Amino acid sequence: MTRTDPLPDTTAEPAEPGRNRWRAWPHVLVLACYVGLAVWVTSGLWAAPDTRVLTDNPNDQPLMEWMLAYGAHAVTHLTNPFFTTQVNAPDGANLMANSSVILPAAVLTPVTVTFGPAVSFVVLEGVALAGTAAGWYLVFCRRLVWSRAAAAIGAGFIGFAPGMISMSNAHVHITGQFLVPFVVLCVLPSPGRPRPARRGVVLGALLAAQFLTGTEVLLFTVLGVAVFVVAWALLNRAAARRELRGFLIRIGVAAPVFLVLAGYPLWMLLAGPQSYHGSPWNIGKYGTDVLSWVWYGTYSPFGGHRQAARVYAGNVTEEATYLGVGLVVLAVALVWWLRRSRTVLALTCTGVLFALLSLGTEVVFLRRHTGIPGPWALVAGLPLVDQAIPDRLALVTTTTLGAVLALGAERALRTRVPRPVWIGVFVAALLPLVPLALPTTSRPAVPAFFTDGYWRAHVAPGRTVLAVPQFSYSSRLGMRFAAYTRADMAIPGGPVMHPGPDGRAQWATPRSPFAVTVANVSVTGRIPPVDAADRARARRDLAAGHTDLVVLDPSARHQTQVRTAVDRLLAVPGRHQGGVWYWSVPG
Repeated sequence: MTRTDPLPDTTAEPAEPGRNRWRAWPHVLVLACYVGLAVWVTSGLWAAPDTRVLTDNPNDQPLMEWMLAYGAHAVTHLTNPFFTTQVNAPDGANLMANSSVILPAAVLTPVTVTFGPAVSFVVLEGVALAGTAAGWYLVFCRRLVWSRAAAAIGAGFIGFAPGMISMSNAHVHITGQFLVPFVVLCVLPSPGRPRPARRGVVLGALLAAQFLTGTEVLLFTVLGVAVFVVAWALLNRAAARRELRGFLIRIGVAAPVFLVLAGYPLWMLLAGPQSYHGSPWNIGKYGTDVLSWVWYGTYSPFGGHRQAARVYAGNVTEEATYLGVGLVVLAVALVWWLRRSRTVLALTCTGVLFALLSLGTEVVFLRRHTGIPGPWALVAGLPLVDQAIPDRLALVTTTTLGAVLALGAERALRTRVPRPVWIGVFVAALLPLVPLALPTTSRPAVPAFFTDGYWRAHVAPGRTVLAVPQFSYSSRLGMRFAAYTRADMAIPGGPVMHPGPDGRAQWATPRSPFAVTVANVSVTGRIPPVDAADRARARRDLAAGHTDLVVLDPSARHQTQVRTAVDRLLAVPGRHQGGVWYWSVPG
């Protein structure tokens, strides 16, 4: 067993003796490069975290900031981190079923409490990218290649691949893959250190930790590792038989450890309050375009919005492929060059399968829906799988390609190929993928009414605050304000998934007639006539949400008209404090 083939393989070459691979400074330099690149990608947010927002996904950033704030709230108040009535009150929300980042939120509690949820969000954005690259670098150095440079190339590609950069637009539950390399390390055989039971315990703990970091990533990891193990075993049958006992012990120990650690959140996800099945969206919309693999994406120096839009992606935050023609050609050439390596063949089988699955439920070619069913259609209706977005399966292919790049770079170092030649080839393929910084734009600061706690004097325990105007049923306005109270402030509604009448997933809840009326006034500037029936209905709407306080967003349009309309609907005058107008709802 060697670095050139990390699993038992009769074609492996002997390891280079006498190499001091663990001198600290080269590793520190590589990791520093990853951190620097992560800071560059997120630099637009670092400039002013509280008042900057991702241009291409301004809606999900407040959602994730609230998730981080609630994680800190759960830690400091010792409340349930998996379910809460602080959002979507009074019914509450099942956070295990809502793209939450429960473990990172708990770990970042000191940052959130000290600096606020916006800073925690930017930290997590950067850690997700740099941490994923660093994790794969350490695993590649330990198990895959002897060359630090080769490991750095492959791992850096995985951590900062186009799909990872695209999904860094607030999808930290997807980009937070820093535990995945160590899950893979624990599954694969470890030469010289069998101890399968101990590694099984570690594997179970890592799986539970990933479950609380990103359930979708855990699903893809389990599927990807399973396919790789099967492919490798079929290609290495004798070695697979030797390793079978240790593998079964590791899995057999990991399973109960995982259930002990993650049993309750798993139950919460599948059968807990506000759990659901299916997806409210057309999953078939989120497949990859066949040609997107050879295209350059929005965040490539060779791409951009107009270039990327020539092929299909669900939206700009779902550009999971976009590797460019140069890298695709290099990948094919490396697989051919390394075809004697059974590990490379197993990686290739895994990558190709997941590339096909990422096509979704219908094959799309140059934005044209062909009507040809995609492979994902075969499994799209299965439990849990029916909630996964298929284009993200391409990230498994990205990971296998990173491993092939590392093996290819090391092979190039060991051959007589002139170094300038192979370096030039790698640079030509990878340079167009060096990411641009994520674009950001300004947003209004959260008023002192929330940040300084003025709202607390007007809201009884168990009651909520309604921020207006809400221009859609999934408005993030209240959630953003609540995040800056460390999620101490409860809100009605909110952009969360919950079960509809048939138990199928439903996104957010319809706005009340009161909220719709206020939003219309803010848009048009016209104040509707208000009578006793309108006032009674407004009070019923607010009572349904257990609302004690209505607060007007100071950045909303037609402030005077909105204030007048709310004055009339509630039959009480608004008051000004902490930068906002507010109304205490009559009892």
